[in-house]
Amino acid sequence: MRRSAEDLVLTTAAARFGVEACADLLEAVADRADPIYLPIPTEICEGAFVDLGALGWLLEPLLDLYHHAPGRWLCYGSLDDLRRRALATARLAGLVVRAKVFGSVDLRRWDSLFALPPQEPPRPSLAIGYWGRDSVICGAPVPTPLELASAFWAELDGAQKRELVEYIVEYIDLLLASINMDEAYSKLLSHGRYLRFADAVVHRVGNRKHDVVPTWFPENST
Repeated sequence: MRRSAEDLVLTTAAARFGVEACADLLEAVADRADPIYLPIPTEICEGAFVDLGALGWLLEPLLDLYHHAPGRWLCYGSLDDLRRRALATARLAGLVVRAKVFGSVDLRRWDSLFALPPQEPPRPSLAIGYWGRDSVICGAPVPTPLELASAFWAELDGAQKRELVEYIVEYIDLLLASINMDEAYSKLLSHGRYLRFADAVVHRVGNRKHDVVPTWFPENST
């Protein structure tokens, strides 16, 4: 079934190369869906000074699109929400330390951390780390462990949650030890075990498949 551009949510994992690919796609089809919502924190688009930290590098292609590319671009979401899905918050860091140093995984604490379901993005839009209803991958195709937890934690059983905690701890270590988020993402995906786990969560626990490219994207532009 063909979907209209107005109902579309393009998505990518939190990796710069994925965001760049999605930005290129959006620029090419901007005249087909006007306006298009971008996952740039609304604080920035309202003119506030925001310290993005590592997220600045991730969002740079979208900021360039917003300020310089033809089209009507709108911002949505908050900086806190983006940080929660893409990076380690202070609360998450505390649980990671307990799991790594003390071997302690209190699932009740992890349950409370991921208790809130992910917010539905507006449509049409690009999302980072969103793997919900009718999303279409335009960039990095495999969710990070943080994104898996944000989207599917409540649907996992105890054993799956504990395995996901292991991957979250590994991913946080990779973020700290890598030059940037792309290097950490590439190292994570080099492990076949995580790829199999992520595939099982997205396709079986999530009970859905993603299209890789939009059905409405013109054939001569791929």
